[in-house]
Amino acid sequence: MKILVTGGTGMLGSAIIRLYHQEHELHFIGRNAAIVQQLSAKYPVTGHVADLCDLDAISKIFADIEQDKSNDEQIDAIIHCAALSSPWGAYQAFEQGNVQATRNLLAVAEQYNIQTFVHISTTSVYFDFTDRWNITEQDPVASPFCNDYAETKYLAEQAVLASSIHSVILRPRGIFGPNDQAIVPRLLAAIKGRYLLLPSAKNPVLDLTYVDNVATAALLACAKGPSLPKGEIFNITNGEPMPINSVLAALLTALGYKARLVTLPYALIAPIIALNEYIRRRLAHCPEPKITVYGAGLLHFHQTLNIEKANQLLGYQASVSITEGIRRYVDWTKNKTV
Repeated sequence: MKILVTGGTGMLGSAIIRLYHQEHELHFIGRNAAIVQQLSAKYPVTGHVADLCDLDAISKIFADIEQDKSNDEQIDAIIHCAALSSPWGAYQAFEQGNVQATRNLLAVAEQYNIQTFVHISTTSVYFDFTDRWNITEQDPVASPFCNDYAETKYLAEQAVLASSIHSVILRPRGIFGPNDQAIVPRLLAAIKGRYLLLPSAKNPVLDLTYVDNVATAALLACAKGPSLPKGEIFNITNGEPMPINSVLAALLTALGYKARLVTLPYALIAPIIALNEYIRRRLAHCPEPKITVYGAGLLHFHQTLNIEKANQLLGYQASVSITEGIRRYVDWTKNKTV
């Protein structure tokens, strides 16, 4: 297949390139010109530098791909990984990066009659600061949403569903692995001396997903998307829900950190975190707090996902376990190549 990957310089996009560059003709879009050049030099893929908020730039990329005389085949599928993924930021930035960028991409994809659009969303749309077990795709999303990221990712889903393009939506949970710029780096930054302070003693059971497994799910969605009803939504996880403290302890040990997990009472610490967030949003430049209300909630409330639908309709199975994923992530940190 000829596949266009957005967010190709990010964790998931680069994993798709690393894993599937030999099986498919891959084009990718990224904003970081240096990383686009590195990936294009390392793998037999074609990189394009553009901001998805720039409709003209996207149109030019599609035109250039279509006019490539070396291969007459048009793009078979788009895997839309690009997003502003952060627990903190201005709503306008999230709206532009997650909603408007998706609308722009859909508009051009419709113009070129792209067959399949695989949209990478998030299970954050379910998170409502309560314990939720075995969440299925038919269960309600949060109301209100936990933050601007979750809200705009859901709005992006609605844009995808409203499009005439045949789409598949994936909602992966807690992606980690090489090129992770969110989960693990933020946890490590929270280490103070020999301690990692956690805002809860609850030790919630959570699902995580190694990035290569999400990449596999995305390619399965490309292959099987045309045979599925339009707009099918799939939860994607490793299928290994486990207490978060066990995961953190294993990760710290594998990375060589000797920090000990120290828990704080959530009922006491949560209002302080909320007050700190309230104050920072009103300061110049809105500096990001060490931990947000959302971040604290993730480390306190149980949340597990049901992935039976992905197992049955996509044929998805996580091939890389959490334990193996941690080992691979640690190996990557020693070299940190693209």
